[in-house]
Amino acid sequence: MVLFDFVFYALLFFTGIGSYKIIRSAPAQNKFIKLLKLLWVLWTASLWVGLILQWVLPKGSKYQEAVHLPRHLWILDHGSFKDGHSKQKIAYGQHPKQYYHYYPGLETSPKKNTIIIYFHGGGWCLGSPDQHRYLAHLLQQEGYSLVFPAYRLTPAFGYKDLQADVNHAVRHALNFVKQQGVEQPKIILGGTSAGGNLASLFAYDENRWSAIDLDRSILKGVFSIVGALNTAAMEQTYTLLDYTGPIDSPSYQLANPLHWISPQDTFPFLCLHGKKDGLVAYKAVEEFCKKLNHTVPNMLQFKTYETATHIELGAAWYYNSEANLGQDTVLINWLNTVSR
Repeated sequence: MVLFDFVFYALLFFTGIGSYKIIRSAPAQNKFIKLLKLLWVLWTASLWVGLILQWVLPKGSKYQEAVHLPRHLWILDHGSFKDGHSKQKIAYGQHPKQYYHYYPGLETSPKKNTIIIYFHGGGWCLGSPDQHRYLAHLLQQEGYSLVFPAYRLTPAFGYKDLQADVNHAVRHALNFVKQQGVEQPKIILGGTSAGGNLASLFAYDENRWSAIDLDRSILKGVFSIVGALNTAAMEQTYTLLDYTGPIDSPSYQLANPLHWISPQDTFPFLCLHGKKDGLVAYKAVEEFCKKLNHTVPNMLQFKTYETATHIELGAAWYYNSEANLGQDTVLINWLNTVSR
């Protein structure tokens, strides 16, 4: 993150000097040179506007989240995070995105037979398991075995494709861990943002478990960090509709986890969400939690954070201590409780 900030501010400085010289210089006679100078000045102005917007946009707006996103994604991709040990990349399909990272549990750990299957976020169109190396290290140190799947992304692929990838990844991973000597595995599903949506859809749809010949009794819990748990109550952006399909399509309702809640869903659910989330509205998640708590009482732990944005609560705490509001402790304590 220090490197990103250094490069960004150095760019501001040098482009600013260049723009100042262009503005003070005599007008160019050549139209092409004139255009290049104009583009340079506009580019410099856009950098400064982006910086100013980070300071002035109200916390909790989608615009405030958007201007922080490039830096956030760069740090997740290039930051020097500790990763879990003995990581293996396993393909579960032919597409480059059809793979998962497997982190074996510590040999001496009584929790190594509990597999945490975690789906990354990114609005169904971005992201990768590598961006969550910090989380992998944290959870593996707790003794769990981990599976972090990748999946095909929108807009090239939609709801049905992503659900198929989840099915294949889970089935393949459970077969693989058994080959590694993990007997009678139990699983905990989880995800951040779009990944929380994918994990919840799989957990609550009993038909999908039957379709891939899995007994849902091995599911010990589900956790969602800033998850898209009620897509119908979110802003209907192109990004969302690329995934769900049009509002009048059959897949639109099927892509909403709230639609799948039933009295048979008697497994613990942990929901972490911020009231300043500008991408997945707090109200949408609150409606999901109210229905879950009404339908299956005492299965929900809903932890809210008054000042947390989507980026902060989701993954900025990997590199920014101020964004760590104790969500790591809440998650670990919940995992240790449900995995007993």
